[in-house]
Amino acid sequence: QVFINLVPDHVIFHRMYPVSADRTIVECDWLYLPHVVESGKDVSRSVELFDRVNLQDFEACERTQPGMSSRLYAKGGVLVPSEHHIGAFHDWVNERLGIAQGSATARLGGRTRSL
Repeated sequence: QVFINLVPDHVIFHRMYPVSADRTIVECDWLYLPHVVESGKDVSRSVELFDRVNLQDFEACERTQPGMSSRLYAKGGVLVPSEHHIGAFHDWVNERLGIAQGSATARLGGRTRSL
């Protein structure tokens, strides 16, 4: 898995290596253009900010992980109403893969809603 964050003067490149069902190694690189590095610009604030965001995201993932064995996640989890586009994307992928499904629905906040 790769996640790329584009910022005006640099790119943050996240690589995720699943080790097991409940463990992933994440490596992050901050890539600056040569002229930014050569200028001597202090980039530590940007690195510290994204490091803090990453740590908060990792903590949220770790708190969520124990619930992944719940019956609610048996069919892909529960999406909150603001995540309806994720359910639509799942349906789109399943349709392209030829995976049978009833109607295009997403589970939103424990409810099923037609899209």
